[in-house]
Amino acid sequence: MTRKLRNMAPGLRAKNQFLVMITPTRDLPVELKDDVLVVDVPPPRAVDLGKLFDDVTSKMPREELPRREVRAKLIGSALGLTTNQARLAYSQVYAQYGRFDDRGIERVTYAKRQVIRESGALEFWPAEEGEADVGGLDLLKAWLKKREMAFTEEARQAKLPYPRGVVLIGIPGTGKSLSAKMTSGLWKLPLLRLDVGAVFGSLLGESEQNIRRAIQLAETVSPCILWVDEMEKAFAGAGAGMSGGGAATRVFGTFLTWMQERKTPVFVIATANDISALPAELMGRFDRTFFLDLPNDAERRQIFLIHLKRAGVAFPERSLRLDTLVESSRGYVGREIERLVREAQFTAFADENREMEQTDLEAALAETVPLSKSHAEVIEHLQKWRKEGLASPASSEESRAPAGRGRVIETA
Repeated sequence: MTRKLRNMAPGLRAKNQFLVMITPTRDLPVELKDDVLVVDVPPPRAVDLGKLFDDVTSKMPREELPRREVRAKLIGSALGLTTNQARLAYSQVYAQYGRFDDRGIERVTYAKRQVIRESGALEFWPAEEGEADVGGLDLLKAWLKKREMAFTEEARQAKLPYPRGVVLIGIPGTGKSLSAKMTSGLWKLPLLRLDVGAVFGSLLGESEQNIRRAIQLAETVSPCILWVDEMEKAFAGAGAGMSGGGAATRVFGTFLTWMQERKTPVFVIATANDISALPAELMGRFDRTFFLDLPNDAERRQIFLIHLKRAGVAFPERSLRLDTLVESSRGYVGREIERLVREAQFTAFADENREMEQTDLEAALAETVPLSKSHAEVIEHLQKWRKEGLASPASSEESRAPAGRGRVIETA
């Protein structure tokens, strides 16, 4: 077939005739490279999707039309879909809910999951966590809320640039990954997790092609949030201080260039635990670096309430002595609090499936050695780095337990 097309090319040129080939991919045979002009047809733009949405809702009564801000988010959430995919998604929203409101935004966003599956390096995470699911981190939440409207058409008319991204650095278990999921729920944007391990291939040039394909796919479904978890491990062996031209260095260079030059609304959230392993040249590509410290008293109280209510304790403020638990858990991170609530839940269930009691939680506290005690030197190093002013605090400063001093309750 390729040989027949090459033989046809001179005759077509002589007669000023053209052969148009339509294909969903760019896998063009090398033999046809000099005879074929490749034209990329991009997905529908916001203005095209706006006309499509107006067409879908043209027969609806005026009083049932969505608010302007909801309409803008419905249109924005469909970016990256084809015209037929967007029309089907809008129709499904109306068939399911009978109207267009905030619930439709999540439904349209969910339609992008099929598009994301095309890349093995990207995972689609549904927006299940909201602001109420994350205890504390008030400064980080305020910073994110200020940028929530930056993806709207009003922001474009006001010449407001897209926010580029944020780095979340801190103690393991303090909610860095949870904050990425919370941002997706807060902004009603799809969350794509970049699995850098899946980027690397065995063939020469395969890794660079995979990272470019993942980036292109993220831009296709934008506006979206691209989550790079444990960034220091993702780009291990890359950076200015590293020698050699291995795949890690080339992948890092591709990602670095994209971070600097991109114009699309892809907000990057990078999380990290080990500061020393972070490539210095990457840090300047983000809008802000936040440090997540050990939770203070008010934050631990919020975290306890979140996990106790998830465990089925309807009114923990009345049935438990929360002040005692908060005081006894100084130096604990959110993940450890979640784990001890779960341990107390198992204890109560094993004892004839009774209600969780204060003694169950105190027993779990007594059996838990917090990270601030078992890895005190690591946490002290992280806190020292924060005090040098190299990152902004993610939460307001209140009483905190110094590393190594997380008090564990003694029980008889």
